[in-house]
Amino acid sequence: MELDDFAKDYILLGLRINKHINGYVEHYYGPPKLKKNVDTEELSSPNKLLNDWKNLKTKFQNKNFEKRRYRFLDNTLIAIKTIIRKLNGESIPYLEQVKNLFNLEPVLYDDNFFYGLTKKAEEMYEGKGTLSERIKRIALQRTIPSDRLIDLYWKALQLTKMRTKEVFSKLLPDNEKIEIAEVENQSWQMYCWYKGNYTSKIEVNLSSHHYWTHLLYFACHEGYPGHHTERVVREKLLYRKKGYFESSILLIYSPEMVISEGIGVTAENVMFSPTESIRSLIEDIHPVPIIEASIDALIGQGEIRRGFRRFESNLAYHKYVNKWDDNKLIDYAKNFKVIPDTSIKAHLKFISDNLWAPYIMTYQGERLITEKYGVRPSPKDFRKLLTEQTLPSDLT
Repeated sequence: MELDDFAKDYILLGLRINKHINGYVEHYYGPPKLKKNVDTEELSSPNKLLNDWKNLKTKFQNKNFEKRRYRFLDNTLIAIKTIIRKLNGESIPYLEQVKNLFNLEPVLYDDNFFYGLTKKAEEMYEGKGTLSERIKRIALQRTIPSDRLIDLYWKALQLTKMRTKEVFSKLLPDNEKIEIAEVENQSWQMYCWYKGNYTSKIEVNLSSHHYWTHLLYFACHEGYPGHHTERVVREKLLYRKKGYFESSILLIYSPEMVISEGIGVTAENVMFSPTESIRSLIEDIHPVPIIEASIDALIGQGEIRRGFRRFESNLAYHKYVNKWDDNKLIDYAKNFKVIPDTSIKAHLKFISDNLWAPYIMTYQGERLITEKYGVRPSPKDFRKLLTEQTLPSDLT
């Protein structure tokens, strides 16, 4: 692909910012020469980055992109400028950061939503002891031994790959593939790194607790039809077919990530009904000799788990907007009696990481998608999310 000056400068600016913020560029598979040049040159000053952005913006205004692509790039440029402003020492309020970085107006979810889930949990988690004790006991029973985790996750990936091919005919490139690597001491459970050429590496954090009831969710989220699927489809349809150079470089602080995480969180619901998910888990992926709960209870527990995925953004909102300290956040989380202490600790570690502090709000992409398309988006609507450049504001 032949790149013009605007495309080269756009990519170079992203790569140069990445030298200041390691992880800012999540993947890059464009011309290797551009990355090599940035790797060997001196670190650009924040002031130079700002001047580079201004020159890039001027060139952009003279481009004749089609309307959807123009809006996508325009909002990405706003996000890039916001990061450069921070590198130049400007203090930007948290909500303003989120709005500018992600084209997103984040919400603080109503606590009554979570209290409602707690009430349901009292019914769904049977047995002796307090609700917290019951959940902890069941969590221990469902924990996957580390020596079995990768094999079981592979099984889940293969099942979701087959289902994705059935639901989304001719969407996946024939030569796409996923590799798996074991890692430790990360703030996340699993992460999909796209390498280009239709290949992803999913890292599995062995330091986290993994449960057999979560296997299908993570296979859908990270693999099929989630992050890996989105990446290979965009390389195929946008980068290679249409020449959209911007698809070769993924900036972690950009509106695109809101849609990406929304795709990941809702992917399982597109592929499987709640009953199908549970039956696939216990019949095809992780047969267990004794199921400690009924199918209905497992489905109900899954709904509670999905609802509480929204809770992490509330923690971040209170930490960075309302300035709560960790002790107050822990007390707040314990009020709902559902989240294990280990999970609370993991949540706080994640939202306290400088890289992930604003990023956590991207998971509200799930809210935007379900409000527009329903709890189970249709394959037709989901395909559009996978194949088109969509902004969060397009879903409101």
